[in-house]
Amino acid sequence: MESLTSRQKKALETREKLLKTSLDLFNKYGFEHVSVEQITKACNVSKGTFYTHFPSKYDVILEKFMELDQFYSTVEKNIDPSLSASEKILFVYQQQMNYLTKVVGKDLLRTVYTAAMTNQVEQDHYLINPQRKIFQIMNTYIEEGIRQGEFRQDVSAPNIQAIIRRCMRANVYDWLIHSEDFDLASEMAQFTTIVLDGLKSHK
Repeated sequence: MESLTSRQKKALETREKLLKTSLDLFNKYGFEHVSVEQITKACNVSKGTFYTHFPSKYDVILEKFMELDQFYSTVEKNIDPSLSASEKILFVYQQQMNYLTKVVGKDLLRTVYTAAMTNQVEQDHYLINPQRKIFQIMNTYIEEGIRQGEFRQDVSAPNIQAIIRRCMRANVYDWLIHSEDFDLASEMAQFTTIVLDGLKSHK
């Protein structure tokens, strides 16, 4: 692999600086109250430089969230194939909640959720995009559970998928608005287990 030129290294440094500064400003003032001009002034670069690296300020957040989806690919590889579909779903959520708590943190997640609720983000934004890795993994397990008769046949796969996705968002939202004594991983496990039990076939 060829080493980077000094110009390429400089570009990467600028991108990283824009990324960090943007997130710091979002956390301090709120996503909707920070302009691209504020970001570029703080970094001492032009607006053109910002747009060279990020199409919009929301794309700064997407950059970090896409890193999170890379984590899910690693989790998927470590799942025991002998587990039931429900157990696989619970395992993925357990790993996800631990990662959000210990690595991502509340500040960034609050920024993501706040940005998703503003009119500055398109309706089909990344947070709910069905092509996200986490949703693709969950869909695979849900379809597996339906095929194997673990889940009810009277509820369609898309409806089960929507319910399982809401388990994630609801618990993360609760975590963001509660104090530090809210254990995201255990609350998610309890909540999702109850939901999954209601979706199982009880023939």
